[in-house]
Amino acid sequence: MHKLDISCKPEKFLLSDSFTISRSKRNIIKVLKVTISDGIISGYGECTPNKRYNQSISGETQKIKEIAKLLNNKFDCDNIKLLEQFDPSPARSAVDNAIWDYKLKKINKSIWEYLKIEKPDSIKTMATIDISSLEKMLTKANKFKEYKTFKIKLKGILSDFKKLTKIREAYPKKNIIVDANEAISPENLMNYISICENLKIEMIEQPMKPEFDKLLGKIKSKIIFCADESCKNISDILGINNYYGAINIKLDKAGGLSEALNMCHYAKENDLLIMTGCMMCTSLGIAPAQILATYSNYVDLDAPLFLAEDRNNGISYESGRMLIAKKILWG
Repeated sequence: MHKLDISCKPEKFLLSDSFTISRSKRNIIKVLKVTISDGIISGYGECTPNKRYNQSISGETQKIKEIAKLLNNKFDCDNIKLLEQFDPSPARSAVDNAIWDYKLKKINKSIWEYLKIEKPDSIKTMATIDISSLEKMLTKANKFKEYKTFKIKLKGILSDFKKLTKIREAYPKKNIIVDANEAISPENLMNYISICENLKIEMIEQPMKPEFDKLLGKIKSKIIFCADESCKNISDILGINNYYGAINIKLDKAGGLSEALNMCHYAKENDLLIMTGCMMCTSLGIAPAQILATYSNYVDLDAPLFLAEDRNNGISYESGRMLIAKKILWG
C-alpha cells in the first residue's frame, strides 16, 4: 500500500465554435482534473459533470473528497474499495482513471501491455456534426469529410430531415448515425424511422426518453437503436437489451475504466453492439477510452476536435483516425 494524495481542480476549456444538441448549447466545457500522487509519481484523470444527470462541478468535487477520505490516502491496486463503496459517477470515473494511470506509471507498463492487448497505430473514430443551420452543418461535414462515419445531432422533429437529406445527398456513401438525445416524441417515432430508413441511416442513438424504451421492442427495422441515456452502467444492460441492439459506453457514465471494461464484456455476452463514446472533454478524458475501442463496433471519441486549445501532449487526429495517446498524457 502506498500513501497517496488525491486532489482535484476545476478547469475550463473554450470550444472553437458553439456546440449544440437537442437540450443544450455550450461555448466552453467545464471539467474536473484529478491527481493522485505519492510525491514522485502522479496519475491523472478527468471527468465532465453532466446537467442531464443533475451533476455539477461542486457536487462531483465533494464526491472526490469523500472517495479520498474513504481510501484514507492509501492505494488499492484493484480499486476494490472505490468500486464497491461508490455508485458510478464522473467523480468515481476521474479517480478510477487516475489510479490506473498511477499504477501503470509505477510498474512502467502501458495500458496496452498491462491488459495484453496489441497496441494499434491509430483508431478510426466518427466525427460529430452538431445542430446548426443547414449551411453550417454542411460546412462542418466538409471539414470532416475524411471521416468514414458522421454522427449527426438532431432535434427530434421532422424538419431535421431537410438537413439530413442534404447531407446524405452530398455524401451518398458515408455511414451516418443520428443522435436525437431523447428528443423524439413517441408519436413522431415511426415517421422518424421511416425517413431514416429511406436515407439509409445506420443507427439512431437514444431516440426517446428512457421511459418510452418499451416502444422500441415492437418495431422491426434494419436500423440499429443504440442506448445512451438508457444505459448508464452495467446494471442497466439487462433492462434494455430487448429494446436496443447497441449501447454507448462512456467512462463518466460507467464510473471509470474498470467498470467500462466490465460493461464491454457483459454487453458482448448479451449480444449487444458497443459504441465507445465520450462527453465533451479534453484528450485526458479520451485517453483511457481508447482501450475500450478495441472491444467496440463503433467509436465516437472526437471531443478534442472541438476545443480551441487542447491540453499539452494531446491526442492527434489525422485523416479520419486518432493516434494513440502518449504515455506522458495518460496510460
